Amino acid sequence: MPRFFFHTETDVRLTDTEGQEFAKFEDARCEAIHTCGKMMNDAADAFWGSRPWNVSVTDETGLIMWEIYVDGQTSAAGRSLEPNRKFDGSEGPMIV
Repeated sequence: MPRFFFHTETDVRLTDTEGQEFAKFEDARCEAIHTCGKMMNDAADAFWGSRPWNVSVTDETGLIMWEIYVDGQTSAAGRSLEPNRKFDGSEGPMIV
C-alpha cells in the first residue's frame, strides 16, 4: 500500500516522518483535509493574522502530491470587534 506523508506549516514547519498508508489516493486527500481542519481547530486564535497555513502531502520519495493553503484575513470591520484594537491595527482604545 502506498504511504503518504502530511507535512504541516503554520509559523513552524512540522515534517511528518512516519506517514500513513492508504489503499486509495482519495483517502489520502481526505486525510489532508482532515489534517488542515484539525490544525485550524486546535489553534483557531493563532490562525487569524498569521501567515498562510498549509498541508503538503508527499509520497515516499518526497514528491509533492497535493497541497492545501489556508489564509484567514480580517477586514477593518472585523478588527473593530477586537478589544483594544484601533482600525489602524495599533493598540489602545477604539476611536470611531
